[in-house]
Amino acid sequence: MKVFSFLGSSITAVDLGSYETKIIAGKQEREGISVKKAFSFLTPPNTYDNGYIEDGFKLAAVVREELAKNNISGGTCHITVKSTSILTREILLPKLSDKDIEGLLHYQMEEHLPMDFSKYVIQHKAIERITEDGKEKLNVLVAAVPKELVETHYDFVRKLGLKPEVMDYQSNSIWKFLNHAGSVNGSLYPQDKTIAAIDLGYSSSNVTIISEGKAKLNRAIDSGGYSLDKNISSLTGLSGGEIKACKQGIIDVSTVQEGYSEQNRYTNIVKTSIEGIMDKIDKVFKYYASKEPEKRLEVLLLYGGLSRIRGIDNLFSGYFNIPALVLNSTSRIYPNGDINAYVNCAGALIRDNGV
Repeated sequence: MKVFSFLGSSITAVDLGSYETKIIAGKQEREGISVKKAFSFLTPPNTYDNGYIEDGFKLAAVVREELAKNNISGGTCHITVKSTSILTREILLPKLSDKDIEGLLHYQMEEHLPMDFSKYVIQHKAIERITEDGKEKLNVLVAAVPKELVETHYDFVRKLGLKPEVMDYQSNSIWKFLNHAGSVNGSLYPQDKTIAAIDLGYSSSNVTIISEGKAKLNRAIDSGGYSLDKNISSLTGLSGGEIKACKQGIIDVSTVQEGYSEQNRYTNIVKTSIEGIMDKIDKVFKYYASKEPEKRLEVLLLYGGLSRIRGIDNLFSGYFNIPALVLNSTSRIYPNGDINAYVNCAGALIRDNGV
């Protein structure tokens, strides 16, 4: 989570997923993020799950092949990860130097995250300065990442022939992305709003709440596209490409037409499955509301695989009674292309060195 600010250096950013892997080659410039190449491909089955590399040799062979196809070799690599095994907490501390914060966390972490710290890498980032009882304090985001996860990703990047420079957490990636994106979809200015950025991924979903440019909360949820596909398969017998066609055929997932038809049946199954994911997201929102009652959510920003289902913004808006939109474009990512699919990669490209 600690990165440094050097403009103009070309970087390869990798976002590994259990279903799909996305890669961007680009660099941060003063006017925005310049993307030279962006490509994706299906992750080989049984090689990656919930942030863990299960078959590093097979996965690296496929990724190396895709890098070669796109004429990418050598150079530095930033990799962004998401896993329900990564533990995060926001902790209020006295205003201290980074070194002093590390020392204080060493003695206080068990109060906040009871676990065996010898098996984790602990990183922190000051995300907000606040005044309480007349004293200036720091709100510090602390992430505890399993050492196994860190070490396997480091070795994986080396196998690609790239130099591992930064391992980022996806909530940190989206925070950086929105702080550098300018406007979103031409009308949303993230630094003026309290936003829940929701990554509707395949094996899991991720909720990051950002208020006026400050990270407030992030949680990973163990439900996503896989659970939806599993429900479709168990209730209809469809599989593979048939499931994909079923989802693509939905006109508006928020509305199930009257009368029986196979498409109405599929739409209802998908709608009910997404509502199950929203139930879990709602628990995160309620926890946030208990912590930050004065900073109510104003916008839900959807991205990731499931956000491609037509009408999902209407479904989220109706369920939470909060305006929702699907991320389609920004004013400072060049070229835009299908930026929705590469949010985490683009965020990982960005180097940030301050609160």
